[in-house]
Amino acid sequence: MGREDKEIFRQLQQALPEVRNWIDCYVEAYAHLAVPIVDLGFRRLSQYFDQSRLKNSKAVKVDRVQVPPLSQMGLPYFTDFEETSFIGITYMDTFFLAPPAHDCESTHFHELIHVIQWEVLGPDLFLMVYAVGLLAYGYENSPLERMAYELQRAFEAGRSILQLELQVREKTELMSKALS
Repeated sequence: MGREDKEIFRQLQQALPEVRNWIDCYVEAYAHLAVPIVDLGFRRLSQYFDQSRLKNSKAVKVDRVQVPPLSQMGLPYFTDFEETSFIGITYMDTFFLAPPAHDCESTHFHELIHVIQWEVLGPDLFLMVYAVGLLAYGYENSPLERMAYELQRAFEAGRSILQLELQVREKTELMSKALS
C-alpha cells in the first residue's frame, strides 16, 4: 500500500463515525415505512433465504434512494457514487428501493445479499470493504457488488443456489481478511 493509499484509508476510517451516524439517522427516519420482506408476498425468496432472514430484513419504498454526502464528510473520491441514481441500497438490515424496484423480486434478492454482508462484517468493516472496493474496482466490479450481481443472475435464471447464506458468509469473510 502506497503513501497515497494509506492516506485515503486513514480518511475513510476517520469518516466512519459520521457516515454511520448519517446511516442510522436515515434508517430511523424511515423506520415507520419499513416492511418485513416476509410480508411482501414474493414467492421465490423463501427458496433461497431462511424465514428468520425474511422476517428480520426490511424494505422501504422511497421516491429516491439516498447515499451519505461523502464528499462533504471529507471523502471527495466518492462524488461519482453520490451522483449515481441507484434503484436500491442497503443499510444494515434495511434496504431502500426507488420506484423501478419497488416490486422487483430480483432486486429484493440482491439487497438481501447485502443484508448478509452487513451482518457478517458489521457496519464499520462493511463500509471499509465497500469503499475500498469502489475505489479499487468501480461500482459493478467492487467485490461486494460483484458477489450480489452474480448471485442475482443465478436467481433470475431460476438456478438453485445451495447453502446461499453460508456461501455469502464465507466469501464475505474472505474479503474482510484480504483487507486486513
